Amino acid sequence: MKKLLSICMTAITALVLVLVLTACGGTKTGYYKITSATAMGMEVTGEQLSSLGFDGYLKLNDGGKGELTFAGETQELTWDDKTLTADGDSIEYTLENDTITIDKDGTKLVFTYDADYKPAK
Repeated sequence: MKKLLSICMTAITALVLVLVLTACGGTKTGYYKITSATAMGMEVTGEQLSSLGFDGYLKLNDGGKGELTFAGETQELTWDDKTLTADGDSIEYTLENDTITIDKDGTKLVFTYDADYKPAK
């Protein structure tokens, strides 16, 4: 009986660890500031965009809701671990090392997680 109980406890512990590690491995909520944009073979840094008045960020909130703000325009969106959706249009993204990359039709946007970022009001 003790051996069966030990096996059950080990299985439960392993299941809990898998669930915790899976939950922690997802996308972080918070602000992702634009760090580069590439289109038509030209790359522009986040600093260059900012100096031209084209600040941008993704804000991902708990519950799969968020917003994309670029050049003063804000668009509400929903998100999951692979897709951002706004106004019924979805686009896939990748997440690696706190960096979200959106790459579609020759345009690439890169956003980097910034725990200290606060957008200008």
